Parts: sequence; C-alpha cells; structure tokens
Amino acid sequence: MHDEIAKLEVDVVALEMLVLRVLSAEKSGKNSLDIAGLLKIKGSEIQQRYSELMMLAAGPYSLPFIEEAMEAGWQGDHVSQAHCAPLASTYFNLRKTTIYGGSNEVQRNIVSQVVLG
Repeated sequence: MHDEIAKLEVDVVALEMLVLRVLSAEKSGKNSLDIAGLLKIKGSEIQQRYSELMMLAAGPYSLPFIEEAMEAGWQGDHVSQAHCAPLASTYFNLRKTTIYGGSNEVQRNIVSQVVLG
C-alpha cells in the first residue's frame, strides 16, 4: 500500500509539472492543445487511483451499503463510520472520468496524431 501511495504522489507531481508546462506555453503564445489530452488522461487516472486507495485504506468501512440492512425490520449496527460513508459513492462516481470528454483511448489517439503528425 505504501508503494502505491508513493507512486500516486510521483504521478501527482508529474501532472503538476505538466500543468505548469501548459501554462508556460500559453504565456509565451505557443499552442498547448497537444498536451490537453495528456492532462485529461493523467488527471482522470490519478483521480481513480486516489479513490481506489482510499477505499482500500478504509477496508470494510467503505462498503456502499449493508445487504442485511435492505431487509425489513433490520436493527443491526451500521458497519461504516461517518467519515468513510462517501468513499464508495465517490469511487463509483469517478469511474466515469475515463469516459466523459472522450475515452482515454480516444484521447491517446488524438495525442499521438498531434505528436507524430
């Protein structure tokens, strides 16, 4: 788990450098649209890995619901703690980030056409 957190931190710093590169290109009047696709790809992948690591860290407390609680008359304790309640919904919600705005595969094709000509 520590290795995955470290890898995620490295990717976040790399994304930050890429954003700074885009801002620098914009300021100097250069076209930065070829990097926009990379920002979308890396940003969405980082979001998904972050939410996945949060779910793994919370373990069973990150369950989206308790199956037994769906039965009539259930009086059991809730498994999740208050701060872990939104983890599952956030995780599932972030699955869409590789789809909206064009799938990551489409973005990769666009970036390769711009870079390779």
